[in-house]
Amino acid sequence: MSMESRELSWDYPRLHRAFLDRFETLSPHLKRIARYALSDPSRFALQTVAEISKSCGVQPSTVVRFAKTFGYPGFSDMQNVFRSRLMEGSEAYREQVHEHRGRLGTVSGDDPAAILTEFANASILAVERLKDTLDADMLQRAAALMNEAGAVYLVGRQRALPVASCLAYWLIELEYRCHLLDPAVGTLSRQIGTVAPDELLIVIGLDELPDVLLDAVSAAHNRGVPVLAITDSEVSRLARDSRLCFVLRDAEVHRIAPLAPHIVLVQSLVIALDALRYAHRSGDLQRGVAG
Repeated sequence: MSMESRELSWDYPRLHRAFLDRFETLSPHLKRIARYALSDPSRFALQTVAEISKSCGVQPSTVVRFAKTFGYPGFSDMQNVFRSRLMEGSEAYREQVHEHRGRLGTVSGDDPAAILTEFANASILAVERLKDTLDADMLQRAAALMNEAGAVYLVGRQRALPVASCLAYWLIELEYRCHLLDPAVGTLSRQIGTVAPDELLIVIGLDELPDVLLDAVSAAHNRGVPVLAITDSEVSRLARDSRLCFVLRDAEVHRIAPLAPHIVLVQSLVIALDALRYAHRSGDLQRGVAG
């Protein structure tokens, strides 16, 4: 094993960075594994090769080949890096997610109050995670992008649609030029093509988006249109083709994941935008009085 591989072997941040740097060079099957490892590293640390291959829809030999692609002699060597991560950092958070997942699995379907309690607790946990990990500077930069835009265009399909709808409502309340685009794929792609470089495209992608839509976002990005993305994966095409990208991994306690942190994020963006606009107006007023 090379010196670089030895350095990566027990250093999760370096391995994480290597996944991101080399993602576009990987084959489609290896991309599936990388995406899975990045989206749920705790589960990746504990599952067997057979379980990971089933989750990713690939052969077990492909999982082993994935490890070797990054310089490890076998999959267990790479997995040890993920297991060491469980011993460090946000272990308490991961344990809480695991506990919530287990408790929800034992809740009876005829006890709606118990289900509500567990989902509420999972949502609180996810919002706390957002609060602890959000980059405050990025939030400020996102508010500035929105403030500078001549108009804001919002894209949200499937699970992201209610988040986009809330953001659109709040922006309209602040009297911003805001357009919630039709989620129909064919129409949506054409609408994205009309967004100008002095406007802002906000894309919320919490589920896998069709290639035709991602192509339209990429084309807008290449035309100089600022794109603000909210997604659940650092290796998504949205993350690559955006000016700013918020990556939110919700507490995976159920196949219907809570949307609480996403709503809190967009509401915070709107409040930050309103504060920024107020500060600019106050500054203009003071300069006018002084003049």
